[in-house]
Amino acid sequence: MKKVFFLIPTLSIGGGERVVSELSLNFNKSINTTIILFKKEISYPYKGRIVSLDIFFSKNPFLKIYFYLKALNKFRKIVRSEKPDYIISFGHPANVINILSKRRGSKVLARVDNFYSSSCYGFGGAVYKLLIKILFNRADIIIDVSKESAEDLVENFGVKEKKVKVIYNPLDIKKIDALSVEPLLKEHEKIFENPVVINMGRMNRQKGQKYLIEAFLQIKNKIKNTKLVILGEGELEEELKAFSKKYGLSEDIYFLGWQKNPFKFLARSKMFLLSSLWEGLPYVLLESMACSLPIVSFDCASGPREILAPGTDFKIKMKGIEYAKYGILVEKQNKDLLAKASIELLSNNGMLLKMKEKSRERINDFDIKNIIKEWDFLEHD
Repeated sequence: MKKVFFLIPTLSIGGGERVVSELSLNFNKSINTTIILFKKEISYPYKGRIVSLDIFFSKNPFLKIYFYLKALNKFRKIVRSEKPDYIISFGHPANVINILSKRRGSKVLARVDNFYSSSCYGFGGAVYKLLIKILFNRADIIIDVSKESAEDLVENFGVKEKKVKVIYNPLDIKKIDALSVEPLLKEHEKIFENPVVINMGRMNRQKGQKYLIEAFLQIKNKIKNTKLVILGEGELEEELKAFSKKYGLSEDIYFLGWQKNPFKFLARSKMFLLSSLWEGLPYVLLESMACSLPIVSFDCASGPREILAPGTDFKIKMKGIEYAKYGILVEKQNKDLLAKASIELLSNNGMLLKMKEKSRERINDFDIKNIIKEWDFLEHD
């Protein structure tokens, strides 16, 4: 039996957290799973043992270093004691701690879920970019969620190509089908009596929801009864609410927070809009497509093109609007074109139906029953 550790800050709210959930639930019985958390926050189902390091990460840079070192020390002791065959880490701090804890007999896998050339900004980002260059080649395998992000690591951070393995995010379509038909609360049912465009994700700089709101203003001017629903939480929530009020949209934009079951909201919407400035492989696109939602997305690095236009050159970032095989790609940060593509789609029922079918067709490639095969090397290595 193989002993596999997952190292991740929490098992609550996020794409990486959902991946840990799906993998732990679907690994074969020959894999013994332990999920090690910095802090015991759990909102997703899982299989295996939970161990909490009981670490609080402060925003204060000095305290942050202290807690990093404390987590590193605690984790090293667990690794020395239990001698796992594989340690798979998720996210910036976990990857650093995992690589620095490497010992003979355990293989270290660092999972990358973002486009690092864009995602690391400010002083902290500069430090992390330096750590990538210094540390990542010490890992045995770098698991990347997209081809474009993987190429970025090789070309811009000096990571050895032979160490990088691309495995797409998985999701359980059968489970999503069941969750998508759960009833809404009465207060939410009223929203969906109108055509709804929806967005889901953390409210921060990366997700570009200001562009989304500005695009929605144009959509609203053309299709009067349209509503916008935003699922998620984040540091920009109050700013975005004020931004909505500024444009007179307070009665038309619904901030519904983080939802344990987002699929019942997605399934009742008309389309999903992705306004992100960068991604890794956006889990929200996959979740929306599993609910047969048509997609309009910024052509950002990285992931949307690989999902919606597989086989095209992800290095080329197009101008204008591209009607791809499985969705619509729009020039990044162009709110006017995001609105234009959305209005066209909402005004064309035939196009909407066709794109619903295309979303459902494409999402089968990401079903857990297919993606889990990519992890077979854990059993047989």
